[in-house]
Amino acid sequence: MIINNIFFENTLEDSISHKNLSLNRLNQTFEKHIELEEYKKCNLLAYWISEYSNYHDEEKNFESKKLKRYKRGDIIKANLGFNVGRRIRSVCIIVLLLQKMINHLLGQ
Repeated sequence: MIINNIFFENTLEDSISHKNLSLNRLNQTFEKHIELEEYKKCNLLAYWISEYSNYHDEEKNFESKKLKRYKRGDIIKANLGFNVGRRIRSVCIIVLLLQKMINHLLGQ
């Protein structure tokens, strides 16, 4: 696997090295936001990383068949993740327009 022009094998040593490089890069990003007094971006990024980690940890036990089947016009609260730009909120209210697509994406 090549990431940022660095070749990583699926070994314990390379996994630890890759983790450390990633955490160092993430720390640089946080420090930049703090230095620029972009506290909202810093907090949203931290929230998103925490939420994504939770999703990742629960992925093996996740069963999409147990999710509610949504209908067109349903209004739901969705976490759209972190996005720098016009939309900086991660949790939004969504109106479902494409029922078949949503249920297909959920594996239903």
